[in-house]
Amino acid sequence: MKKDAELQQSKEELIRSERLAFTGRIAANIAHEIRNPLTNVAMAVQQLKKIVKPGPVSKYIEIITRNVERINFLITELLNCARPPKLNMRPCDMHQMLENILESSRAKIELQGIKVVKEFTVEPSKIHLDKEHVERALLNLVTNAVEAMPKGGTLTIETKRDKDLFVLSIRDTGAGIREEDIIRVFDPFFSTKSEGVGLGLTICYGIIVSHGGIIEVESKPKEGSVFTVSLPVG
Repeated sequence: MKKDAELQQSKEELIRSERLAFTGRIAANIAHEIRNPLTNVAMAVQQLKKIVKPGPVSKYIEIITRNVERINFLITELLNCARPPKLNMRPCDMHQMLENILESSRAKIELQGIKVVKEFTVEPSKIHLDKEHVERALLNLVTNAVEAMPKGGTLTIETKRDKDLFVLSIRDTGAGIREEDIIRVFDPFFSTKSEGVGLGLTICYGIIVSHGGIIEVESKPKEGSVFTVSLPVG
């Protein structure tokens, strides 16, 4: 039974890797085919800003500017999830990183009446990793957990050492994820949010895997979700 489960997990990871590779090819084409004309649009808008006086027309120029910036952002996010990040590995205290993430999210956590529970291991929490990339991935997971509890709940962050792995879990008591959607949560462009782009968890997956780690999710509707990240200590 365990062997079958491991085989199924390997198959799912292979499928996900193939999807990311396909996304990478799409991203390269998008970057070339869209960014060049988009740059021309941005330059033209900048020139219009210099010659158009404040008034009704300037309002539409600002709309164009915002949307050009939005498209540029989406292209960058697509590239980030499609290509392996360049890692700057150095020792980093995981507990301090998690504290920093919670501090940066404190305003929203307090506004929504969310209780934070920290169950940190007493064992050493310093490991080698790319601080900027891993912090981005974990911030995304914490943000998703907070957004899953708009009317309050409990955010639990647990860490432990498991042989050569540092394992952390981010648990929420939100709406949860449907069973048929769990296998797709790391896929590019898949999102359960009405305004979601569907690249955040894909980028998380790429960052964790590039560190030789594993990211997993368990969830049930109305019972919340838990995302578990395992990173090698060495």
